Amino acid sequence: MSSSCTTRTTRFILAAAVLFTTLNLHAVDYRLELVETEWELKPGLVTTAWSYGGSVPGTPIVARQGETVRIEVVNRLPEPTNVHWHGLVLPVEQDGPSLTIEPGATHRYEFVAGQSGTYWYHPHMMPVLPQLDRGLYGPFIVLAPEDSAYTADHTFVLDDWLLDAQGKRVEGLPAGAMERHGTIETVNGKTGPAVAALNVRSGELHKLRFINASTASDHTLRIEGHRFRITHTDGHALTEPYSTDTITLAPGERVDAELAATGTAGQRYRIASSRPSAGIVIPVVYGESRVAGVASPFVVPAPRAYQLKAGARPDIVLELGSAMGGGHMGHGGGTAMMRWTINGRSHPDTKALDVKVGKLVTMRVYDRDMMAMMMDHRMQHSVHLHGTTFQVLSVNGARPSGEIWKDTVPVPSRGYVDLAFVMTNPGDWMLHCHIIDHEDGGMMTVLRARP
Repeated sequence: MSSSCTTRTTRFILAAAVLFTTLNLHAVDYRLELVETEWELKPGLVTTAWSYGGSVPGTPIVARQGETVRIEVVNRLPEPTNVHWHGLVLPVEQDGPSLTIEPGATHRYEFVAGQSGTYWYHPHMMPVLPQLDRGLYGPFIVLAPEDSAYTADHTFVLDDWLLDAQGKRVEGLPAGAMERHGTIETVNGKTGPAVAALNVRSGELHKLRFINASTASDHTLRIEGHRFRITHTDGHALTEPYSTDTITLAPGERVDAELAATGTAGQRYRIASSRPSAGIVIPVVYGESRVAGVASPFVVPAPRAYQLKAGARPDIVLELGSAMGGGHMGHGGGTAMMRWTINGRSHPDTKALDVKVGKLVTMRVYDRDMMAMMMDHRMQHSVHLHGTTFQVLSVNGARPSGEIWKDTVPVPSRGYVDLAFVMTNPGDWMLHCHIIDHEDGGMMTVLRARP
């Protein structure tokens, strides 16, 4: 880094550790080494994980909007991999899925950090589940100028692990299961008593970033004695922030929230999942002192909703479903009984979607999963589109309050969502369910953006 450039150190809190690096106004450099790691989930429970940099989650990557990010990825694992920068809008050659990083090889990513927000990174080498499920994920934060005005900035990466009592990974799907759901839930790689407390003082205002890195499980969190103020979805500021005591995230989703410390010295509360016995309980602990109240620095974004013709038919209609058989390989090495479909076909036989760069596209995505209905399996699909962000126009026909921009959206069981987007970069972009069993099982297609 040039000594003539202005630098500063930004505090970022991940679990109990104070992380962070010195950021240069022009470039930030990171090295991610993929290695096998003996990871302690809690005292007495150690599992063999795969990691970026020896920790789960992996090395946090932090940049500011407009900075060039250079990331050297070194693959020390026994199989090929790659890295996808989930939610970042990048040139297609930097997106990740088209690359292969062989064992022992090194690949260098380089791109400009765009829209500020909460993102994350993970492998996208098919099949995706075995690598992601072993712990290969990490946060990617693009800081906004106002973020430094919060008392502190915390990131919580949520996951679940299917392990036996000795911490050994249980391979494949449990009998009768259609997706891989874990029995142990973690926040920042820790579970139960090992989860670090969120330490606050009365008067403070904390920024909380939640990321769902699970392969199939939703996570619902509820806070005691307080309310979250939701400010961002998938990294994008809401035109109408709202207050709630409960946050639900589908696989791949992110939510940013403000937490005003309104309690008094010595009090303790919890942010707990809907099944706290599985391990996600974040203690909220008040210190003995207090500070003057911190005002919210949140900046309401300017409206940017697309102008659409009333009653117009969507340009693209997708129907998500499933079928028996198909012969794709299961996660334990056997042949899976289910295949997952888009418009009746499973990847790689799904029909590609052709769009023009710079043209507004509307899309309706239905859950038409008749097989799942017959099996009384009610589960929403979590649709992720690479290469752009989309406006959520409606869910089951109801328009949301205010503008909502995302890159991953749950499609309600037996319902539908309406989306609108513009592809700004040419290339072949993936669209798939972020329930990884479904993606690996065929619920994926390619969106071809051409000039």
